[in-house]
Amino acid sequence: MKKHFILNLLLNLGIIFLIMSGVAAYRSGNMLILGLAIAISIVLIYLKVVLLKYVKQDLVKKQQAKPNPQKKR
Repeated sequence: MKKHFILNLLLNLGIIFLIMSGVAAYRSGNMLILGLAIAISIVLIYLKVVLLKYVKQDLVKKQQAKPNPQKKR
């Protein structure tokens, strides 16, 4: 789980950096860098969605494997 947390953190930092780079490239008029920043941002967002789905499935598997004790009333 620690590995997924670190990967999520790196993906967030990468997305933020690329958005800032895209804004700076747009302001300077460099459309090549802007296009690259947008393309790589889309890839990182896709990877983040895949990671979140994997973590959600993993948590559901762990909860189903673990027996739930019933509360007595």
